[in-house]
Amino acid sequence: MAKIDLEGMDALIDKVNKLGKEGKVIKENALNKAGELVKSTMEKKAPRSKENKKHMADHIKVSDIESQDGVDFIRIGPNKGDNSEFFYSKFTEWGTSKIPAQHWASKSILENSKEINSIIKSELERGLKELD
Repeated sequence: MAKIDLEGMDALIDKVNKLGKEGKVIKENALNKAGELVKSTMEKKAPRSKENKKHMADHIKVSDIESQDGVDFIRIGPNKGDNSEFFYSKFTEWGTSKIPAQHWASKSILENSKEINSIIKSELERGLKELD
């Protein structure tokens, strides 16, 4: 899974975190908006079969907000524990002993890192302004 560090937002994130429930809504909006950008890019990059059937590119999932060590995040795209109909997306992302990794999901995140930072920063600032 690719991760992005948010740059220059420590004070902004601290302000939002101190707001309690309102801060949680602001963070959800910011992460969801950035997540939609990444999901859209993944849909374009995901491998597609030439067959007329359902494609994993049309079923990329965005998780609810999760938290680990005080850091909120969302997961987008394949995950190693996926047992859904589109479980094979993890094989195209990370590869197997017989299939080379394509890294289409992680590339989608890394390519958009600056825009993700920008979206999150502007959404956090907008949310704080709306509360003033």
